[in-house]
Amino acid sequence: MLADDKPPRRRSARLAEAGADMPLAKLADLAALRLILVGESAVDWPRLWMPDREAVDSFLRLCAFDTDNPLDLGRLRELHRDAFDYLRDVHHLRLPPALEEPGEVHEVFLAASLAQGRLRRQACLLLKVMHIIHHLAGRELLFNTPISEAQLLDRLSTKVFQVIDRMRASGVGVVEFAAGQKTRTSLVSKLLAKRSTLASQIFDRLRFRIVVQGREDIVPTLQYLARHLFAFNYVIPEQSQNGIVDAPLVARALDLPEPLVRRFWDSQHPGGGANEFSGASYRSINFVVDIPIRIDDVAPEHAPAVTFAQTEIQVVDTDTARANSRGENSHTLYKRRQRERVRERLEGPEMSPLDQAWLDSLDDPDGSTGA
Repeated sequence: MLADDKPPRRRSARLAEAGADMPLAKLADLAALRLILVGESAVDWPRLWMPDREAVDSFLRLCAFDTDNPLDLGRLRELHRDAFDYLRDVHHLRLPPALEEPGEVHEVFLAASLAQGRLRRQACLLLKVMHIIHHLAGRELLFNTPISEAQLLDRLSTKVFQVIDRMRASGVGVVEFAAGQKTRTSLVSKLLAKRSTLASQIFDRLRFRIVVQGREDIVPTLQYLARHLFAFNYVIPEQSQNGIVDAPLVARALDLPEPLVRRFWDSQHPGGGANEFSGASYRSINFVVDIPIRIDDVAPEHAPAVTFAQTEIQVVDTDTARANSRGENSHTLYKRRQRERVRERLEGPEMSPLDQAWLDSLDDPDGSTGA
């Protein structure tokens, strides 16, 4: 197991070294699971694990690009050029011709996966900047497009339900699936309970909950979602909670040697902190992801018009779900603890006599009593 003080970049580098002889597809699943469960950022990755052009194609389609459409391929070339210009103009980096003028953008992904040494690192630099530029453009598109949040979330819900239906048909043991949207009252309480009272920090306006048969079904569920619903690079860093999945479970699910998984998996730090209002024994897997949504129909002048809808996804097994509904973990007690915190913050601490005297002096700066 890795030391607690290793930074995310170094843990990812060790994964690259430890898995040098393993199939890239399995290492890709392993790395994506770590992003989902631990809440790291893909920007810290030292390499990719895409074995061939087909894998790159699948990833680009997850990012909502149609790789058979010349318009979409043209947009990818624009992102590549913008990223190249940024690295050259801002960081004064000189990239080799293979990265500056690739025959197609797929070659950059393959270099980040299959090349060695400096070429692989530089390909990763280029892709990381492309990722950020594309994400920013998708966010900016929302401000310039006549689509409401309700319409966007409706498209997101349709997309997620379609993927879940296909996942069920594939044999993954989904027992229950539900979508939920927070009410205005719930949003007000959540913001008042948080130190950060900005509405932009609410990640779960629309939430999806998946209950699977047993713990062994959890990893296949996460794998399926990461292959068919969202691209790994859009998992929001530092917003993941994992109280269920550990290294042995991942090793069994992926049929990988447990020592390899343990070399990059820190089971003592399984993601972000638990919700402070949950019971001490509450366990779940929660993560937040930006899911790409095409809106060409309402923004044809921006085609390919790709924006993002943010959502929270929770995955639990049936035994954990039952335990989460009992005793201190019940939703009723969760809401009570949250309401108590809101009241405390609204009422504020009791003011000391000294502080009260200071406030009174501000009302009466000359020290007169007004008599």
